[in-house]
Amino acid sequence: MPRRLLFAVLLAVTGAGAFATRADARQKTDVVFLNNGDRMTGEIKQLDRGILKLSTDDIGTLNIEWEKVDSLSSVYQFRIEDSFGEKYFGAIFMTRDGILEVITGGASRRISQPTVVAITPMETSFWQQLDGSMSLGFSYTKSNQLAQLSTDIYVRRRTLIRMWELDLSSISTAQEDEDTQRREDFSLTYNRLFERALFALAGVGLQTNDELGLDLRALVFAGMGINWVQSNHNDFQSTVGLSANRESSDVAEDTYNLEAFVSAEHSVFRYDYPKTDVTTELTVYPNLSDWGRVRAELDISASREVIRDFTLVLSFYDSYDSDPLDPSGEKNDYGLVFSMGWTF
Repeated sequence: MPRRLLFAVLLAVTGAGAFATRADARQKTDVVFLNNGDRMTGEIKQLDRGILKLSTDDIGTLNIEWEKVDSLSSVYQFRIEDSFGEKYFGAIFMTRDGILEVITGGASRRISQPTVVAITPMETSFWQQLDGSMSLGFSYTKSNQLAQLSTDIYVRRRTLIRMWELDLSSISTAQEDEDTQRREDFSLTYNRLFERALFALAGVGLQTNDELGLDLRALVFAGMGINWVQSNHNDFQSTVGLSANRESSDVAEDTYNLEAFVSAEHSVFRYDYPKTDVTTELTVYPNLSDWGRVRAELDISASREVIRDFTLVLSFYDSYDSDPLDPSGEKNDYGLVFSMGWTF
């Protein structure tokens, strides 16, 4: 009996009971073979950004480069996404010829291994759906008694067709005989994933920036986006939409604004030691209620892993406002931040 047919029969016999198993009681029976011949048994947690995470009983969770996986099999249900944005649902079985089969109800669909960019279990607990990063930086210069503290927290929760993102960053700069300068940014974004590479997004945010004379900006936004490039080494996406905000300042009356926004984000990631991740994001906000005013946000972040899950992060930011709320405020606020990070 051909191996593919044998696997399909095994799936039909055992699938019903296996798929009904709760995520927190799931057996670690997934099998992964590496190119060097090593065989590992555990629970496939996810494939994301070229890394396959496999939880084992004996040696914890392993991060395996997708390119080094020779073959694998699991009777549990997954959501699989390829580089063209196509979504597949079912059990997975990959042969040594680099073909991943997604099996549902005895029928299978075949995908070339290099085009597979995401594998997500369909039955997972809340905590298993979370990943993200945290970083903390501090610097002090004795000559001018200048101290700076920076924090950055990013948490993502991804389900089969939805994704929530929490992003919080803060930079505080203190100097003797000077007021403390703060730059803070918070956003909570909901993404709805559609067929192919399209997605919709909506969210809320809060911003402060003393350098630009902004005490508080509260905003809501919504838009549409597309993933132009999805691979195991590069991501590129863009979004367009509308944003409404209220701005407050001690030296001016509160204002209400309606803005359009156009955003582009590109990430490059490599996992041969040392692991490297470089992300660039640019968002431009043309003001629709105050024609001629334009805001822009540029963020560039480069991280390198030094030990397992701990990274060194170098970030550059630039906030621009052609007509700040405080007439005496600067139009640009930019800086370079060095910090230590942790990913999970």
